[in-house]
Amino acid sequence: MSVGKKNVILASILCVSIAVIGVSFAYFSSGVSVTGDGASATFNPGDMIKVSYDAGETLNMENAIPGDTEEKSFSVKVTPTDNENSTKYAIVLDISNNEFTGTNELTYVLKENGSEIKNGDLTTASGKTTLTTIEKTVSGATTYNYTLEVTFKNTGEEQNHNAGKKFISNLKVEFAEAN
Repeated sequence: MSVGKKNVILASILCVSIAVIGVSFAYFSSGVSVTGDGASATFNPGDMIKVSYDAGETLNMENAIPGDTEEKSFSVKVTPTDNENSTKYAIVLDISNNEFTGTNELTYVLKENGSEIKNGDLTTASGKTTLTTIEKTVSGATTYNYTLEVTFKNTGEEQNHNAGKKFISNLKVEFAEAN
């Protein structure tokens, strides 16, 4: 077999693979419509809703003393399409370093437009930690404003075991699976 024929075959295989991957992604992301009998299949590409956020830099708490709070404000913009106007997303902390120990000493409060929507304990959390999952339905491009407060809670008792500890995390917004 000549080099030219091998190149044509490899290019054909590559094109088919890319097409299959693209169709699979669109189908599982946004309900692509596929019709036909295999020999002559047609599809209408999915129309994907857009979710963007501006979480900014790392959430970093170092050498905190009881009562210290680190705050991060961010927004999530949901832009609908002609066919999609509902989305479900998760607000996630990707914790790269958490040296705090104990129970309920490093806490968080998540607020939307100033109202608390979720709170919890991060004292021993690590890795990817989902704070909450939110569902939104919009009729036009809509921006939601959030504030995350992480606090080294003052328990009123001895807390030397957490003196000089670090908490470092990135804040992310990710698509979540529908129920």
